[in-house]
Amino acid sequence: MARRNGLVFVIILVIFVFTLWVLLPIKGERLGRTGLRLGLDLVGGVHLVYQAQFSENATAADKSAAVGRALITIEKRIDTYGVIEPIIQKLGEDRILVQLPGYTDIDAAKKLVEQTGFLEFREVEKSPAGQLVYLSSYLESTNNDFINPKEAGNRVFVNTEPDEKGTSRPAVFLTKDESGLKYTDIEGNTVDNVTLQQYSRAPAWVVSRGDDGTPLTGDLLSDAQPGISDTLTGARPEVNIKWNARGTVLFDQIAARLYNPGGQAAAYSLDHVLGIFLDNALISDPQILAQKFQGTGVISGSFTTDSASELANLLKSGSLPVQLKKPPLYQEKVSATLGAEFVNNSWKAGLIGLALVMLFMIAYYRLPGLLASLALIFYGTLTLAICKLWPITLSLGGIGGVIISMGIAVDANVLIFERMKEEFRAGRTLGAAIEAGFHRAWTAIWDSNVTTFIACIILYWLGSSAMHNAAVTGFAVTLFIGAVVSMFTAVLVTRTLLRLFIGSSMSSNPWLFSVTGGKK
Repeated sequence: MARRNGLVFVIILVIFVFTLWVLLPIKGERLGRTGLRLGLDLVGGVHLVYQAQFSENATAADKSAAVGRALITIEKRIDTYGVIEPIIQKLGEDRILVQLPGYTDIDAAKKLVEQTGFLEFREVEKSPAGQLVYLSSYLESTNNDFINPKEAGNRVFVNTEPDEKGTSRPAVFLTKDESGLKYTDIEGNTVDNVTLQQYSRAPAWVVSRGDDGTPLTGDLLSDAQPGISDTLTGARPEVNIKWNARGTVLFDQIAARLYNPGGQAAAYSLDHVLGIFLDNALISDPQILAQKFQGTGVISGSFTTDSASELANLLKSGSLPVQLKKPPLYQEKVSATLGAEFVNNSWKAGLIGLALVMLFMIAYYRLPGLLASLALIFYGTLTLAICKLWPITLSLGGIGGVIISMGIAVDANVLIFERMKEEFRAGRTLGAAIEAGFHRAWTAIWDSNVTTFIACIILYWLGSSAMHNAAVTGFAVTLFIGAVVSMFTAVLVTRTLLRLFIGSSMSSNPWLFSVTGGKK
């Protein structure tokens, strides 16, 4: 028993040292996290208002449904970066409010929200004669009968020369209307003849489809995760994708069509590659080296670790169901509603409250109270370390959840110590009193925490779904985490510390345990 308790004590000590390393300095970088993330009410952030664009024949019901799906998509994207308590709300019929706490860069915030995230796969187009089609084919040809007007908007000519980031860029899009063929850029503006001549040798890509004509798009993905591939030139970030059942069938059909039996030894040919486009921008053009991929694939390109994570997040959250007008109708950095002085006062109030609780526990319960105070310090460092590493945004509601859970931790110790006093008075030894006290108090501790967990789940559902209130969500998350940590510290940490005194001279002194009698 003593040896096992000593091992548990060492593990607890290691965890405590780790939490101190994470938090000190509290504003320093640890494991990729810099400081505690504070909410919009404490440190400010970015405020954006967007207007959605709809077709002329869209009904009020269509608009409401599209904006509702857009809110969910944006929320999913932001949630991937941690529980940062964004404020995402619908304003009127066609406007979306987004407030991101802690953001100091408006452009970064806009990029996170504005990307439509539409992933599609394209193949290099061939003429009826089986020749690859280039932009020059359209510019020089007098017969464009093989252009299907229904498919014209799905053609894009990609510059074969890489840009400054090493990736190819869309050059022009081919469209066809009553006036004839038109070439536009990614923003929909007509491209002049000079630009056309610069990209005259750009290949044409059309949306890749399965045997039944179904287009292969990111809507058929079931998952996307960042990864690392080992190549001859070193490790390179990539994005691993997984298709749903329908996407698996379509991708294997396309792969079989583009399969290059020559493998890596064959000369690189546009005839055997599949263009991967995100928001009409080419991000990768891999060769197809297998006929079947069994529902998985890899998107490789000039990625950094961060950009691979961002792309995976974008693909998992899905594409925006509605286009947002750019730039936003309203954009600005907002200052904290409570301010830095409130943050400092909150820290002071928390420390004062912690000190008063510790003084009471020591004065009333003496040695167990001292050990419970040490466990309470461990609780505080572990909870803050979790908030920093997750990361969780600490707004006023989140801080309230941490403080309340601190009271829960003290309450568990009170139940245990009162049971111990009863056992000690009945003449039990310290070891027996500790085990009996924890055993008999456990039912009450468990029941009280289960009700807390249920309340947290209900509050989280209300805050994230019914009310869309970030403060309620933050309170629920921090209270849940605090309650879990409080159970760990009260039941394991305090118990381990008390067991260290079993068999010592202190164990026979009833005064140290706030009782007037007991077995010597």
